[in-house]
Amino acid sequence: METYLRNRGDRMPDRTTPMGLEPGDDGNFDDETNQLNYGNNDEDFSHTITQQQQQQQHPKTRWLMLTLTCTVMTASYYSFDIPSALHQQLQDYMPQSSNFERNFNLLYTVYSIPNVVLPLFGGNFVDRFGAPQCLFSFASLVCCGSVLLSIGVSSKTWEVMYLGRFVFGLGAESLCVAQSTITSDWFEGNDLAFAMGIGLAVSRLGSIFNNIISPKVANSRGGIQTAFWIGPILTFSSLFAAALIICVDRRSVKRLKRRDGGVASTLTEALLEEDAPTRYEKNSESDEVRLTDFRKFGMLFWLLTISCFVVYGCVLP
Repeated sequence: METYLRNRGDRMPDRTTPMGLEPGDDGNFDDETNQLNYGNNDEDFSHTITQQQQQQQHPKTRWLMLTLTCTVMTASYYSFDIPSALHQQLQDYMPQSSNFERNFNLLYTVYSIPNVVLPLFGGNFVDRFGAPQCLFSFASLVCCGSVLLSIGVSSKTWEVMYLGRFVFGLGAESLCVAQSTITSDWFEGNDLAFAMGIGLAVSRLGSIFNNIISPKVANSRGGIQTAFWIGPILTFSSLFAAALIICVDRRSVKRLKRRDGGVASTLTEALLEEDAPTRYEKNSESDEVRLTDFRKFGMLFWLLTISCFVVYGCVLP
């Protein structure tokens, strides 16, 4: 066969030749845009560095991102727990009614209603549009809901308070999804569990601060209205942290593009497309969500779901 091809004037590809490349007159292998010199130990393959690897080379930036996400979550937790911390003060403040306990519990019911299914779609939004952008959008909903709740308290109107809690719920739980995604992106393969623990612990400080500060403010000259308006102030401030997260993330993307130089080898592109797509490449198959996908979940997932259901049922009331 080899003799037959030579007689036809064709060249038998060498077994050491990279796929898709042919040797030039000088013996090197050229493609249209790049030249690959195999066997050269001094060759720079820095353009193949993933974003996660680049982020791990900037530990200060990683911890800055964690601090900013914790700031956003702390404000959300603080605002969420204000009604429970001021239960007695709210009962004395609102018009006297035998239905107070029912009205008060509805504040948490209307919050929970959208979050039965919304985090599923929130996770899909994060995958499609990016975690930093979604974090800012969800934080905006939290801020608007907190403002509406405070307006309802100031006007002593339960309906406006319910609307505020509903809007608050549209963003609060999905906010946790976006925050976890950002933490996973910046700490992937390095201190991820530790960063997750710090994020959860620091975020819960918002609940602790609320239980200490809100009753003191409500029982002072400021009154219950001032205590509720602290929530909108904190959530509005958290929007600046969310905006800064977007800026830092975009700066990281630009730095990565400059490092790549906008050019990658044909072989590297093929390997990346097949084996290691980055989080900035859209995959229509992976982004598509079907309601029947729940049948693919294993027993471990359902056990964890039942565990979370029991814990939330015991703690939140």
